[in-house]
Amino acid sequence: MIGQALAARLPGARLALGGGGLLHWIIRLIIWRELFRLFRYLWRIPTFGPYLCVLLGLVIIGLLVWQQRWRASRQRGRPGDGGTDGHQPGSGPRDW
Repeated sequence: MIGQALAARLPGARLALGGGGLLHWIIRLIIWRELFRLFRYLWRIPTFGPYLCVLLGLVIIGLLVWQQRWRASRQRGRPGDGGTDGHQPGSGPRDW
């Protein structure tokens, strides 16, 4: 990566690129700002612009809810998300 190469050349320097820190926060602000601009442009479309904004907002909220549920299910270790077939770790094959 370019950031790692730059950090390797500077003795004692560390760069927070991508994973956290101030740059991560700034990138998130830029993304949200662009989303708000998109909503504003779509809202100005005559006759069906507000409907597009509401639909896009519902899609974003749905994706956020789905992402949270998906993360929660992965943390709980539900079957079907890591190659497991639903059996407990100590159970053997079925007899039928």
